[in-house]
Amino acid sequence: MKIVPLLLGVVVTLATAAGCAGQDEPETGTPVDRLAEARAALPDEIKQSGVIKGGTDPSFEPMTFMKGSTFSGLDATLGNAIAERLGLKVQWQNVGFGDLLDQVEGHKLDFSMSSMFDRAERQKKVDFINYLNAGTSIVVPKGQGDIGGMPGLCGRRVAAQPDTVFVEMAEAQKKNCGSKTMTVVLSSTPSAFVRDGKADAALNDFPIAALDVEKMPTLELSGPQIEAIPYGIGVAKDRRDLTMAVQAALYSLINDGTYDKLLAEWKVKEGALRTGAINGGA
Repeated sequence: MKIVPLLLGVVVTLATAAGCAGQDEPETGTPVDRLAEARAALPDEIKQSGVIKGGTDPSFEPMTFMKGSTFSGLDATLGNAIAERLGLKVQWQNVGFGDLLDQVEGHKLDFSMSSMFDRAERQKKVDFINYLNAGTSIVVPKGQGDIGGMPGLCGRRVAAQPDTVFVEMAEAQKKNCGSKTMTVVLSSTPSAFVRDGKADAALNDFPIAALDVEKMPTLELSGPQIEAIPYGIGVAKDRRDLTMAVQAALYSLINDGTYDKLLAEWKVKEGALRTGAINGGA
């Protein structure tokens, strides 16, 4: 399902606004501040408190993780930057990955931002503002090289994090393995399971897998990324104004170069996604 952002107007117009991120110049010559419109359209309880509640599962470094008592990573820093453009501060909450969308849908959280792929099944619960493209990577012991993608997992123990799309991918491949039985091993640290000999391969998002391999020199990435699709910021489907406000703030960060700087800082610039589409996944 695609949503036409009524609040923002035409994306191209916004993206090419000269010298003023987040503003257009209508025929009357009077500047239109899209961020001001977005702030004005925020739900009253958020405007009055100046706080927006964000949920994340901080176990996906470099996307989101704990640095001491502080939420860190691209998701946290980009989420904070989006909130700042709206005159808000994020109150981050540590929420298990599998519970995030239920809490967003029930308004316990205002948004979720946790390396979550925008998939059609998830769009039934929330709307996603897309902010990064990422594919799936296979992690194997160093020296194994390219095992041939998903079919190469047959006959192996494959580690994946619970409640993620990687479990679904592994289970789907398992049905096609025939006599070469695959075992799916659930772990919150799938790459570490491979390192420790508890699994033969692991599935994870490319940014996370790449960092794991950097930290664990006995591992390597096997072959190219698989099925690159966008990550999304989740907002309840009945909170359209909030969705539009988050999208406006993201566009502002893209337009003035802040977005690119953050991606470079967290070494994920290969996933740059400048459309800011809503429900652009499949």
